[in-house]
Amino acid sequence: MKSFGALCLSLLLFNTAFAQPEKAISNKDTYSWMFGASWTLTDDDGESFNPFLFENLHSHLFPTQLSIDKYIYNGWSAEFIMTYSKYNPEKITNGSNGITGNIFSMDFNGKYSLYKLLKNGVIDPYAISGLGVSLRNNNDTTVRTFSPTFNFGVGINFWITKQIGLQLRSVAKIGLTDFLKSSDYMQHSVGVVLRFEKLEKADNSFSKSKYKVSKRRKKIKYGGKKKGKKDT
Repeated sequence: MKSFGALCLSLLLFNTAFAQPEKAISNKDTYSWMFGASWTLTDDDGESFNPFLFENLHSHLFPTQLSIDKYIYNGWSAEFIMTYSKYNPEKITNGSNGITGNIFSMDFNGKYSLYKLLKNGVIDPYAISGLGVSLRNNNDTTVRTFSPTFNFGVGINFWITKQIGLQLRSVAKIGLTDFLKSSDYMQHSVGVVLRFEKLEKADNSFSKSKYKVSKRRKKIKYGGKKKGKKDT
């Protein structure tokens, strides 16, 4: 957790030193792109009705989750997430202990945020739903190695500045190969998110010439008719 605190402090100092002037911000929605890095806690103990048994949560060094979020319109956005976690043999996994190995997942989710409805304050709650795939590399014989999942969950961002926030979320992943069985699991995460807003395009009207000079050569016409020679 010391490394997590150091990362937050360094991001805050970076934002203070290099933040864009507020006058340049023109996006009336909340952001254009959001990037995140989080520390995850994986619940794979098989207890469907007890998703918050902290003594059974598997964890790994920060960061174990990377996310990219693209804002679409009116609170809606799309996100792509990659997550890596290791199993702790001392924790319960699907009713057994001694399970070692790791789990990797990729998820594509739709996301709806209440940020605009709350007048763009510090608190930014949201809900997500989507599809993903999970790849387990462990010695758990009760679960399939590859499993597509249906995801749904909730989360909340706490915006420290206009660009930097602290994110908390919990997501349930329902295995589609063995519905509501050993492929199901939950992931809780805490991390840092950075959002970037659209900037106004520079006005180059002063650098453009108001007068156009034609480079085409024009033929010079002489007026009047040629006079013939007088007879001598």
